[in-house]
Amino acid sequence: MDMNGHAEREKRSYIRIVYRPGKRPRLDTSNTVFEVTDISEGGIRFLNNADMALPEFIKGILIFLDDETIDIDGKIEWQRNHEVGISLKYMIPAATIEKEQRHIILNC
Repeated sequence: MDMNGHAEREKRSYIRIVYRPGKRPRLDTSNTVFEVTDISEGGIRFLNNADMALPEFIKGILIFLDDETIDIDGKIEWQRNHEVGISLKYMIPAATIEKEQRHIILNC
């Protein structure tokens, strides 16, 4: 709710998958592997528990729960409380998101 008591609208334009602890994909940046907490076609949120200094742009491989991989190229949009949000230069295909959703429903 906003200050006037009106429900706030979701600002995201893509379906988001939020993962539970212990069942999360990984983001491998060649230097470090990060635990991914949620994804959408246009962005990724991951944990930076070691509070590593990160460059403005992130490249790596996103490893889904079914071990499918996709190259990731994105820009850090925000960092807070050990979480990092990046917007992707190239979107994750909707079919890949749907496949991941099916995998979660059937296997997790």
